Amino acid sequence: MHRTLSALAVMALLVPAVAQERTLDAGILRFVQGGVELGRETFRRTETVFETSTSVPVLNLKLDYRTTYDASGRVQLFEAKAFDLVADTIRRAYHAIADGDSLRCTQIEASGAERSWAVAAAPDLVTATQSVAAFAELVQRANRSDTSYSAWSPELNQLTEITVAFRGDTADVQTPTLPLTAILGPDGRVSVVEIAVQRVRAERAGAETLPPLEGLTRPEPNYEAPRGAPFTAEQVWVPVNPEQGDAFELAGTLTVPKAGTAPYPAAIMITGSGGQNRDEELWPLVEGYRPFRQTAERLAAVGIAVLRVDDRGVGGSGGARQNATTPDLANDVRAQVDWIRARPEIDPDRIALIGHSEGGIIGPMVAATDSRIAAVVIMAGSSKNGVEILKDQATWPVETAPGLSPERRAELVELALDAVVADTANPSAWIRWFRTYDPLPTAREVKQPVLILHGALDRQVSVGQADTLEQVMRESGNPDVSKHIFPRLNHLFLESLTDGSPSEYMALTDVEVPDRVLDALAVWLAERLKAGQ
Repeated sequence: MHRTLSALAVMALLVPAVAQERTLDAGILRFVQGGVELGRETFRRTETVFETSTSVPVLNLKLDYRTTYDASGRVQLFEAKAFDLVADTIRRAYHAIADGDSLRCTQIEASGAERSWAVAAAPDLVTATQSVAAFAELVQRANRSDTSYSAWSPELNQLTEITVAFRGDTADVQTPTLPLTAILGPDGRVSVVEIAVQRVRAERAGAETLPPLEGLTRPEPNYEAPRGAPFTAEQVWVPVNPEQGDAFELAGTLTVPKAGTAPYPAAIMITGSGGQNRDEELWPLVEGYRPFRQTAERLAAVGIAVLRVDDRGVGGSGGARQNATTPDLANDVRAQVDWIRARPEIDPDRIALIGHSEGGIIGPMVAATDSRIAAVVIMAGSSKNGVEILKDQATWPVETAPGLSPERRAELVELALDAVVADTANPSAWIRWFRTYDPLPTAREVKQPVLILHGALDRQVSVGQADTLEQVMRESGNPDVSKHIFPRLNHLFLESLTDGSPSEYMALTDVEVPDRVLDALAVWLAERLKAGQ
């Protein structure tokens, strides 16, 4: 059972604090992307200690870390704790202490699992994920002299070189995969850090205190049917008996049209990667985005019932998610199919699957093993294995980042590709499966009618993959494959403000899926499921 790291386990990682030293610098950095504040980092520096606290609501992450240096600037002690920001529970803790020319490292997971190892390194610093202040600190330490540092990453468990080169009041910070630019203010302190590849700007706050960050209170979900709606919305629980682990239930909502006569055709919605609730919300990344609720209400208007559930381990659903792979999630969908077929108001032979993103992988997996499934809709689904998708995602921001020379751009692309292939970050069971799974053999086995929908500006699953899916399915003998590519829409099927980059998601103000998408889906599905007949 999942549990938080105990206070005793955390305290076991800590050593007595050194005497209070004079503060050389302290402040707050605000992370801004697309004109929206993503998060903040408070920091403090003395002669021998550098400590920060980073909060990023969009990642539900808080990271506290502290590094102690010796007189030569070498790391003597590093301590870090990553928290679930909303629940204020510890996800993971790190501890590293110098031992001659080595670091002795310990990592403790939220489950209590612990591992220890040694690194043959005497680094100048430790880089912590999501910390920008650490790089600003390097610029301050360099004191306007071009300098190279050795850095250790606890997440990647590797030693790298970071260089700082000055151009007047500008410092170029080069890491193996992420170039940054720091700008010094009139007082000689770093005032701005630009991360062009991520399109993030970290600005030093002009005040010691700021209003609280937004995005820390999640709105209470409401899955009831609106007053006067042409459908009912029943809150339901779907039993799942997994191949491994204890049985559990998935909490969901079944919408059924009021018009027409039972038994109705039905569709099952399948969410994308990561834990999603039944509306496939992306709070706080895109507040108010509820594409699955929109879809359910649109399909009710053409006489189609819809089942949508919270993913296992999310919302009201039971089950453990941390070790689940995509095949496990496909089995959860099969349980939903069995459950809805037994409902008296549903026609068991007129059931469709609608999957978005990873759901676009799962839908074909289920349909290929169940010939009674009547139709499949793939929304932003992939035709490549996970490594190739990750390569696309890693290189596209570099290829489009402003201010890079052709040589540096090519170098960063190569480094990004190497990082994807190396995959040194101790991946989960889910990512290990995703990296190697090829969707095309399964796509060839799908003989039911298929509708492929894709946004032309999708930067998470490239739009060309929709063409590949269509071609492979047709060539394998499927006579009913349709495809719609929607101009100006991104991976979320929302109107893009710029080029579809995920960096713009927080700035999106129109968070409803356009009617042209829902209409194309509803008309096609009503025809295949013979809705209203």
